[in-house]
Amino acid sequence: MLRRAAGRDTDSREAPVPDSTDIALLARAVAGDSAAFAALVGPLRGPVFRHCYRMLGSGADAEDATQDTLERVWRKLGTYDGSGPFGAWLQRIATNVCLDGLRARRARIGLVGYGPPTAPGAPLGPPDPELAWVEPVSDTDLRVSQDPQDEVVRREEISLAFVAALQLLAPRQRAALLLHDVLGFTHAEVAEVLEVSTTAVNSLLSRARESVRSSAGQPQPDMTEPRVQQLLQRYVRAWQLADIDAFVRLVTEDVRFTMPPLTAWFDGREAVAAFVENAIFAAVRPHGVQLRAGSCNGQPAFGTYEPDGAGRFAVSGLQVLQLGEASGQPLITTLVSYRDPALAIRCGLPPSLP
Repeated sequence: MLRRAAGRDTDSREAPVPDSTDIALLARAVAGDSAAFAALVGPLRGPVFRHCYRMLGSGADAEDATQDTLERVWRKLGTYDGSGPFGAWLQRIATNVCLDGLRARRARIGLVGYGPPTAPGAPLGPPDPELAWVEPVSDTDLRVSQDPQDEVVRREEISLAFVAALQLLAPRQRAALLLHDVLGFTHAEVAEVLEVSTTAVNSLLSRARESVRSSAGQPQPDMTEPRVQQLLQRYVRAWQLADIDAFVRLVTEDVRFTMPPLTAWFDGREAVAAFVENAIFAAVRPHGVQLRAGSCNGQPAFGTYEPDGAGRFAVSGLQVLQLGEASGQPLITTLVSYRDPALAIRCGLPPSLP
């Protein structure tokens, strides 16, 4: 999925300190100048955040890990010898911060497949407080930040399905895959970071790639294509009108619907349609559910808004869609409906609509 010669998220790795301005900043930062340090690492914060997010599966955890990384860099700055790219040195430290964090917490749960699918009409059950789920991150937080002309990092490397697939890997497999296949580290460099042999790195990469290929799903179509935009417009209207027939026409036969933090999930068009009609649409007619468009993980996302009893529509959750192709047409393959208003707000959507 990720093995290619170009297009990798190498902006942080290929960020050495070759010119007099950066060398001067580095010297001042080593001497204790906090403003110089902020200027030196500021352009690299975004790439470090993306790496931590892929490692940890949560924007909040990634932000904490990014901050921990920069604090370690500040303390260890005098040990940087300039023999390699400065950005790569930061990513080595970030990797170790994430590995340390993963030793102290449970792995995050993927988007579907936690237990068998739920039968239509069966009780949903309460959330399991012991489970932590993979969470989306807004495109604003994942965008390359140091140059306004930069494009968003390749969608397949920030997609929710890819991040969820990574969480199924053992921590060192995850780190090896990201360091080598995404950030462009050599086998020898990965071995140095993980303190293993290059033979062990080959084994880690082989197992990681096989697992990710089977879990990450098909690539997303171009979100700017007119036919994709038409699909999303029809999707919004189906929810606004609580029109189950219109909804069914927009999803694949093997569509999956999941609702973190509930463990219940539905598999297949018939089961998903039955749940959406009986548990959601029937309850919101005649008002329907208002959607406000956003974008998370390079994918279409929508805040969901329902009447609050005071004449307004209050945010009730966040939907993230995975799209695919069926019979030459874009359709929805996975619908992840997070039942957490705070998550929608963190992804940049308003708390209410007039």
